[in-house]
Amino acid sequence: MTPARLPRSLHDQAGMIGKIALLWIVGLLLAGVLILDALSIALTTFKLSNTAQAAASTAATTYKNLGDVTKACDAAELDVLHDNLAVPQGEAWCKVNASGVATISLRTTASSLALGRLSFTEDYTKISVKETAEPSSL
Repeated sequence: MTPARLPRSLHDQAGMIGKIALLWIVGLLLAGVLILDALSIALTTFKLSNTAQAAASTAATTYKNLGDVTKACDAAELDVLHDNLAVPQGEAWCKVNASGVATISLRTTASSLALGRLSFTEDYTKISVKETAEPSSL
């Protein structure tokens, strides 16, 4: 008994299913990594914005109550530390004007699987937010 031979047209297609499946698997893995990185960047931005808004509100309220910019920024610093973020160096990150409006600027880097490791995409992981709050009217 001799093995059946495939027609020439089917013989040329041998192995294509495996190659196509491999390409799909690699494509899906790449898409999954990019989705995880995008989620990490979005969540980091949200958390940093939330922290900056809370710190700005605290600074504005403290300034309204005490009238001291240094104490207002110290109170905002505690909010930043409470959220396990590094407090920026210098005085530029916390500003309170004469009318009591506080502005907080924070920066951090989002963790990523791929985007932060490639030189042409690492800027996407650098998150910077600036939030402003007025003193409460109560």
